Amino acid sequence: MTDGKLKPGLTTQKSEGKRLARRNMWRAVAVLGVFCLVSAILILSIFWMRRTLFSANPHFKLKKLEIYNGTFWNGKENELSRRVNIAPGDNLFSINYKQLREDIEKIPGIEKSEVIRILPDKLQIRIAERVPRAILFSPAGRFVVDENAVVIPRGESAVHKNLPVITSIPGRKTFRQGEQLGSLKPSLDLIMMTLRNFPDISIFCVMPGNDEKLDFVMRYRGGKFYRVTIPLNNRGLPYLLSALQTAIINAHWKKLNVSGFNLLFDGRVVLN
Repeated sequence: MTDGKLKPGLTTQKSEGKRLARRNMWRAVAVLGVFCLVSAILILSIFWMRRTLFSANPHFKLKKLEIYNGTFWNGKENELSRRVNIAPGDNLFSINYKQLREDIEKIPGIEKSEVIRILPDKLQIRIAERVPRAILFSPAGRFVVDENAVVIPRGESAVHKNLPVITSIPGRKTFRQGEQLGSLKPSLDLIMMTLRNFPDISIFCVMPGNDEKLDFVMRYRGGKFYRVTIPLNNRGLPYLLSALQTAIINAHWKKLNVSGFNLLFDGRVVLN
């Protein structure tokens, strides 16, 4: 180095390095541009092929809807189609199946659903309906509830015969169809416990009161009606119903004129 200046050879090397860097940069930009162009063409081709071969293909238009495992909804394909907004002619590959399942399960009387696409032109819908376990307010009530206290319009459920009546909803004056009424859980626990474990006890109606007790009217082996009061949050339903059943049998054996039983006194049964 002389007089603070670079030698001519070094200047030439530096210029050549800059030219090489610019050339490499433009080469990389060109490669990236080609890659993006090819990717765009590939994506558009896939989209076009998918649309041409599937979502716009007239061979895959919906012609038949089948409902399986239903009770009330069996044979009501047209009504279900209207409720979930699908129609003959819809392309099977353009339907949003996740949204379709969600729409089906928004129907109060349907708990679970599965949608199966059967090519070329059929949809198969498998449903699990909610089973009504009680009628609300009166035997002619317009709404029923399942064992999880979900409200179902009576006109959209396969109502079983001789359902018990739940006469009121504690703490509630209004409700919506499809809503789960948590305050009815003790009443439905009682109904389900007798159905599963105490078949000799038939619940006629349940009269929810407060958080401390539950009143209901029942029959034993199809005999006379009894009014029964049981405590809540006590020793549990199995114990209380066993005690009640024993008391009824003893009253029959002794030929006592009994109209009711009160189990509020720590499991002891008071005859009325």
